[in-house]
Amino acid sequence: MDENVKKRGLHPVWFFVILCGITIVLSFILSLLKLQGNMYTVSQNGKVVTTILTVKSLLSADGIKFIFGEGINNVLKFIPFGTIIIGMLGMGMAIKTGLLKQIFNKISKKIPRRVAFFLFSLLCIVMGFSQDLAFIIMIPVSIALFTEYKRSQVVGMTMAFVSVAAGASINLFITSLDYSLIELAKNSVKMIDKDYSYGYSGNLYIIVIASLLLAFLISIMTEIISRKMPVRITEEEPINEKLNRKGLKRAFLVLLIVAGLVTYSIIPGLPFSGLLLDTEQVLYVNQLFGANSPFVNGILCIISGTALLSGLVYGITTKQIKGERDLVKILSGSLNNIGELLLILFFASQFVALFKFTNIGDVLSAIMFDMIKNGNFSFILLILFSFIALVLSGVLISSLATKWSMFSSSTMPLFMKSNITPEFSGALFRLSSSVSNTISPVFPYFAVYLGFMSLYNRNDFSIKKSYNLLIIYFIAITILWLFIIFGFYILGTPIGPKIYPTI
Repeated sequence: MDENVKKRGLHPVWFFVILCGITIVLSFILSLLKLQGNMYTVSQNGKVVTTILTVKSLLSADGIKFIFGEGINNVLKFIPFGTIIIGMLGMGMAIKTGLLKQIFNKISKKIPRRVAFFLFSLLCIVMGFSQDLAFIIMIPVSIALFTEYKRSQVVGMTMAFVSVAAGASINLFITSLDYSLIELAKNSVKMIDKDYSYGYSGNLYIIVIASLLLAFLISIMTEIISRKMPVRITEEEPINEKLNRKGLKRAFLVLLIVAGLVTYSIIPGLPFSGLLLDTEQVLYVNQLFGANSPFVNGILCIISGTALLSGLVYGITTKQIKGERDLVKILSGSLNNIGELLLILFFASQFVALFKFTNIGDVLSAIMFDMIKNGNFSFILLILFSFIALVLSGVLISSLATKWSMFSSSTMPLFMKSNITPEFSGALFRLSSSVSNTISPVFPYFAVYLGFMSLYNRNDFSIKKSYNLLIIYFIAITILWLFIIFGFYILGTPIGPKIYPTI
């Protein structure tokens, strides 16, 4: 019994419990050592304001109050905790009724496996504009996809997570995040050149190429890794082929109707249209993808609801759902055995909140950026050390806005003095930050990935085995990003419309 437990390795629940303990002890030690870092911000008049960041001890009076007083709020504020229920209800219906299986069964007969994996990875990257949607929906979908292609579902879930995590920061869509990042850096840019126009599409070319190459790399790696991994095949009751065809047609009709309604709801200016747009914004891209956009905030409910309706219609047509009790049985079955997943999310929420409270990530990142600022590095070393610092800070800080605010204020003037355009600095930031998401325990959706892995791979699962898979992707993507960054810089290839790596 002890040997079996030892072979399985450390469960993610204990992984986050241990991280909580380490955070508490480390915050106490670093606060005693008075570790601090300088955070720079640039005001609109060009004045640099320095803020001293210090580590806050969790063993202090305030820290103890936070541990016990905010425990419930930490869970409630942990976004994945609520979204997981919504997502699993919809996708559970599509999976339990066999709708996804039948769809991917037909796809697998027409599209080669490598092409399907590439398209799936690219779809995950594109859907990264809504992380709630992408992580909660695409990881379960990967299970059905990989089952039909007879490849390891565990590798499939890892592929889906890595694609979304690494692609979230380099998304093809211009969102409110892009607007925020540019606005945060404008004052730093004006310190060097008041007339420089820092626009939205400045690194469009490099982002498009990075997205395509990322999907290609992940799909090739997944094909290679999955060859040696076991595939779980479950026996299911066959469905009458005539009813199956009829069910698929009706489910597809539901999909078309919902897609039509959603499309109409994001078109401005038509009668009763634009319901899913943030009408307070001027630019359409901000109306659609802004932080307060009903489309972005409701996309998970839209996709999950569509999956639920399509699965319901398919289930009724194929006579799997004959009454309200069958419906309740399938819906409840979608949430069966998720106690372990919720337990992981609970302890992950506590760790993320405690770590954020201590300021350890902010202080260490500020120290690294300050070292770069005062390092007097040459062009190549400046880019390389900035990349390394951003990757490390990405492991410590989950908020892109926080990292960018610290990085741009500290190093943007330095980059421009080194003849490097702000757009190239932005591309460097987005690429390096994206790869950190794949391995960072402070990234909220990392816990979602571990939760799904535990849900599906219950008997042979540990944090070590998860990291063994993730590290392979992490190393490969890091090499790809360095190749792209230095390739564009050395060749002087445009990274956006009329924008080059150097000024």
